[in-house]
Amino acid sequence: MNFVLDNIGTITLFLLVFNFVVSWLFRSKEFAIIRGIILTVYSLVFVTIFGTLVSFAPPLIILILYSLVFIDTLLLIRPKMQPLWVRILINWPGQWFLGATIIAFPWALWLVFFNSADFLYVPYILGLIGILQNFRISEECVVIDLNDNTQPSQLSRLELAPPHSNNNDTLQIIQLTDPHLGPYMSVARLQYICKNAIDKQPDLILLTGDFLTMESKGSLQILSQSLQPLKDYSGKVFACMGNHDYEAPEIVKAALANNNITLLIDKAQVVQTRLGPVEVIGFDSHSKDRKLKLSKAIKSLSNEKNIIASIAMLHDPTHLLDLPLTGHSTDLFLSGHTHGGLMGLVSLGLKTTVISLFSKSPDHGLWGIDNTKLYVHRGTGHYGFPFRLGVPTEHSIIKVTLKKS
Repeated sequence: MNFVLDNIGTITLFLLVFNFVVSWLFRSKEFAIIRGIILTVYSLVFVTIFGTLVSFAPPLIILILYSLVFIDTLLLIRPKMQPLWVRILINWPGQWFLGATIIAFPWALWLVFFNSADFLYVPYILGLIGILQNFRISEECVVIDLNDNTQPSQLSRLELAPPHSNNNDTLQIIQLTDPHLGPYMSVARLQYICKNAIDKQPDLILLTGDFLTMESKGSLQILSQSLQPLKDYSGKVFACMGNHDYEAPEIVKAALANNNITLLIDKAQVVQTRLGPVEVIGFDSHSKDRKLKLSKAIKSLSNEKNIIASIAMLHDPTHLLDLPLTGHSTDLFLSGHTHGGLMGLVSLGLKTTVISLFSKSPDHGLWGIDNTKLYVHRGTGHYGFPFRLGVPTEHSIIKVTLKKS
């Protein structure tokens, strides 16, 4: 024990290099680099605050949690959904410790410059709250009025319409986005979310991408099984591709097809609803040449005249700025991708998130530019950083008040 305590820096460097090499050799270069960056930040903070941490908790407990972070990474080398006991004993505690240590970065800086780190337990309490928030399901009602004439010249946040009890004149949509099958989204949980969507009998169910994680992208059966409740709602369920779906595109496409979900890639389809015909568009997700590809996509669409609304699925909301809005009349874009900003003050009733603090990109809620409206869903699940904090998952029914003819 004393040897480990005295040589924690050297041991951490060894584990960091070992994980990087193994990840590169047995998973992929991209995975090794992404995970290597995360683990490097974690390691630098951990080594800095280690001496203070062991004064708050028994060294053995700290070292176990420290080890679980690296074990959790090694488990990702093989894309496989883990059983519940692995989640409880390895994934969740390891990811809690990883995320909480990373957000302890300000304490590490303070310790370097002032040789003290009071209240170091705070980020770990916040991390625990974040882990618990990953599992929270709270249902909301989002009302979007297409008759609102607010037309900002730049992409800006707009206010939602006030709720009302009359559902007969609103198009009701349930959007499922970024479920990210993995540590916090099991097959059973996604099945429950899909069944809950069906039970509400919406006019449309729209899936705006990012179904998988590094764990789940190795199996078609897992995603097919997860989406199975949507199979009997055939003709009313549509999907577009997200950026992570292109890590295993054939699996995503096959799973959607197996459940009668219509995948739209730069295509449009008119569907009959109880209020009348609605055009549903699905735009592709692009990492390169966005403007060129989106321009071609918009030009390929015909302007439907005998419809009551045009609703577009666009996974990444920042794509909207690269999309020429004059080539096709679209009433509302639905996006995900941001996970609501991941960390912020949304749970306290405020709109501030990490994204809104450091950029003008849309993070969550209703946005608009000119006469175009964009709704950014906070996500059904999440991926990347180990937990949400102050930004809960979203399970909304979106009620769209149609334009008056």
